[in-house]
Amino acid sequence: MFEKYLKLIKILRKKCPWDRKQTVASSRRYILNEAYELDEALLTKDYQKITEELGDLIFTTLFVANILKEQKKINLKKIESFTVKKIIARHPHVFGNRKVRNVKEVLKRWEEIKNQESNTPMLKRIPRTLPALKRAQLIQERVARVGFDWEKKEEVLKKINEEIKELKSALQSKKKKAIEEELGDLFFALVNLTRHLELDAEDVLNKANKKFVKRFSQLEEYFKKQGKNLNQLSLKELDCVWEKLKKIDFK
Repeated sequence: MFEKYLKLIKILRKKCPWDRKQTVASSRRYILNEAYELDEALLTKDYQKITEELGDLIFTTLFVANILKEQKKINLKKIESFTVKKIIARHPHVFGNRKVRNVKEVLKRWEEIKNQESNTPMLKRIPRTLPALKRAQLIQERVARVGFDWEKKEEVLKKINEEIKELKSALQSKKKKAIEEELGDLFFALVNLTRHLELDAEDVLNKANKKFVKRFSQLEEYFKKQGKNLNQLSLKELDCVWEKLKKIDFK
């Protein structure tokens, strides 16, 4: 399936000075960029864009694999064989006699198998380079699979209120380290609530960012039409128009 990709990559590595210069280290950011571009395309449901970004991500991944192959660090056929074998082993309810009743049991069994395969502690297998919100949610999902989780979202809300009280106490102490720690605990608890509501924390915050950017851009446009510069206005003037824009959004 990927023969054309691999053929193209070999030509580029031979004839293009830029492609020849690339290393595994220099390629890391391109893989991340392509993954985020695909993620954005998936959110917009633009299937032409999804097709393009999927192709870019596959190409970039194979480009890195080819570099490692050149260095005789990996074998592409072994990658395929290893992955297929691993996925089959992690689906005993599909390829074996294991019975499961629901998705929760599938995920629990998946985690059990992964733990048997690796000597690395469960949470240390989660990439440290993930964005903090995504990593927090993934950490919580992993421990939930082994039963370390709140049973009800009301319990998480109670925890959030506790963290807010602890943050207020830290703010009164004016100790930066304590404030930072309590803020982190509050963020972590909020991600936990997001997960219990079956939402994605990164997606929730991105939507909040998008809403804020849209409203602030409207604020800029409002005063621009009046020939006014934002930094010359008082907070009261800005907030008054902001509240009006909020009401328009809710109509």
